[in-house]
Amino acid sequence: MTTYPTGASEINEMANETPNIKIYISGHADSYVPHLNTFYPIRVGAASGGDVPDGWLRDDTGENISSKNESYCELTAQYWAWKNDSADYYGFFHYRRYFSFSEQHFRANPFGEVHEPFNDGETLKKYKIDDATIIDTVKKYDIVIPDEGGFSEKNLTLYRQYCISTVQHASDLDFVLDIIRRDYPQMYPYAKRYLNRTHGYFCNMFIMKRELFCKYCEWLFDILEKHERAVDISDYSKQARRVHGYLAERLCGIYLYYLEKTSDVKILKLQRVYFENTDREQDILPAFEKDNVAAVFSANDLYAPYLSALLQSVKEHSSAEHNYDLLVLHKDISETNRRKLQKQVCGENISLRFINVKRRMTKYKNLPLRGHFREETYFRLLLPDLLPRYDKILYLDSDMIVCEDIAELYAESVENYLLAACKDADTAGLYNGYEPNKKNYMDNVLKIKKPYEYFQAGTILFNLNMFRKNYTVEEVMRFAMSYPWELLDQDVLNYLAQGKTKFIGMEWNVMVDWRGIRIKEIIGRAPHYLYDEYMRARKAPKIIHYAGPAKPWHSPSFDFADIFWDHARRTPYYETALMRMMTLQTANIKRKKKRSLLKTWARSVANVFFPVGTKRRNKLKKFLKIK
Repeated sequence: MTTYPTGASEINEMANETPNIKIYISGHADSYVPHLNTFYPIRVGAASGGDVPDGWLRDDTGENISSKNESYCELTAQYWAWKNDSADYYGFFHYRRYFSFSEQHFRANPFGEVHEPFNDGETLKKYKIDDATIIDTVKKYDIVIPDEGGFSEKNLTLYRQYCISTVQHASDLDFVLDIIRRDYPQMYPYAKRYLNRTHGYFCNMFIMKRELFCKYCEWLFDILEKHERAVDISDYSKQARRVHGYLAERLCGIYLYYLEKTSDVKILKLQRVYFENTDREQDILPAFEKDNVAAVFSANDLYAPYLSALLQSVKEHSSAEHNYDLLVLHKDISETNRRKLQKQVCGENISLRFINVKRRMTKYKNLPLRGHFREETYFRLLLPDLLPRYDKILYLDSDMIVCEDIAELYAESVENYLLAACKDADTAGLYNGYEPNKKNYMDNVLKIKKPYEYFQAGTILFNLNMFRKNYTVEEVMRFAMSYPWELLDQDVLNYLAQGKTKFIGMEWNVMVDWRGIRIKEIIGRAPHYLYDEYMRARKAPKIIHYAGPAKPWHSPSFDFADIFWDHARRTPYYETALMRMMTLQTANIKRKKKRSLLKTWARSVANVFFPVGTKRRNKLKKFLKIK
């Protein structure tokens, strides 16, 4: 029978040298774990297959229960460490949850957790998660445990919460309580007392001295194995089959509470920090070894149907002679949409991959936005760092349709240039008087030396090598945040690429006639050679750009809308796009109808209180400026 420590005297004192602290980070192949000497990432459930990142431990070597990961969850890592590894202190964190070692107390939710978007360098520094602080803190104590947390519902006990959960069975908790009552009677009163509390120790997180840890594991796995042998969980739901992980969370709390009340072991309580995104940054290699035509897009989850139409157009105008390496930069595109798009597009010579830039963008919180522009427009500024294995790449806005093979454009040489792009006849028209302040802004604020060489950034062939030689991403982003530029990153790129831009034909970026005024009122004011080039490009566009707040998926009568809908019709999102447009159109009709009804009502009221032909009527009309 397991015996329990009753005081610090029973725990071996460590030598004065630095203790060997191993904190195992239970995770999966796509999880990012900071490189600390005290952190030991371990792939749980490795026996079921899948990737194990370089430098990670795995829980399926030596004596292990890796194959039981479905029900034991992260405990398979704990069992492996107990049976196979040696340390002075054993600690267990999750890939999403660490302890905060800061002396500062941070605002937490009822569950006792502080939330952060990423476990990046700045965040680790904030919570003093570094080797020196961890070692200096841990060596002073026998056990480090999490602060107590509770539930959003007041007065809900630890026992009651387990029993009413839709993914847990009360009978399982009663069963292990009965084991404690029978086999560990000295602990049973404390178990009952602990479970009757409204706050407890969650997430199976702790750091323990070796002797305490070994005794805890003997006790814990003895109970769980007895439950496993006696209880049939074959009919449990997928979530409920995590039963031994759930039970361990309550058992861990019982064990810690028992030590608190019956021993003089030195215990430190620390806050838990939950990281919302811990995706490992990918090392993106070209998808194909030969003839790799690389193109990148930026989008969000809401934009998936319109991105789908663009990707369909790229696919339909692709050639068997080339390989197409398509990349999408995003922060929130769901796994469902990613898989749907890949199924739609991918083939023998077409690859589609998604790069989550959320972690990279988190430090650029002051990027200016205006109008219909969203944060996604800045993603392309990350490309030199995001794609270090690429020499050049074609960037296309997601509100486009391709009408020719993009391999033709990708083959364009950009040697000795930062980028290749099309001159912007629209901006030239604004500069020439359509927008009164545009000239002053271009000349004196943005300081564009040749305003008629300003380019439209919807289509850009980047020379990434040249960009890396001239600017760091940090420098570019600082410049982007330094002023509320009118056209955001487009202005930034134009300023940086002055004298280093290769101009390509406008047919590669034909902007639609937005609201029927772009050609007549704006481009019509541009220098005649830009106007003529634009009009020639319209006759045979290679890429159509639906630039502006109004889009073809808002109305089928939009300029070049038929080409968008022709491609959208052959995507898995056609019905979604159609439904959205119909909903928008219906809302517009209702708004117009409301305005019409309001007008009719107002007129009827006026006819009563301000009769036609009276002085009151004339005064009202004058006041309302009605002719």
